Amino acid sequence: MQTVTFTYAQDQIASKQLVLLYLSMPNCSVCHAVKPQVEQLFKNSSLPMFHLDANTHPEVASTFQVLTAPVILLFFEGKEVHRQARFIDFKKLEELVKNYQSINLSVSYDELFS
Repeated sequence: MQTVTFTYAQDQIASKQLVLLYLSMPNCSVCHAVKPQVEQLFKNSSLPMFHLDANTHPEVASTFQVLTAPVILLFFEGKEVHRQARFIDFKKLEELVKNYQSINLSVSYDELFS
């Protein structure tokens, strides 16, 4: 998982179909425990994952309305579609990512209405 700037994260959310954003604080022990678990969960996935340190980028809290850490935000087509904070349900997160990755947006008219 790549630690990035706030602007870079916003650009990636806007340009990629599916993005996982991991928000943490440096003095958060839960954050340090959860991050490697998320990385391990999606190590064989093409899911773009980015890390933002809310201490380094204080605008994260107001932009994403985050009041605690860690927070995992899942974005699809630039919109937040899922959020988990503090206590992460890894099984649910994995299932949601697989479901979003399987969505085919290039469906033809005939496929829709035949």
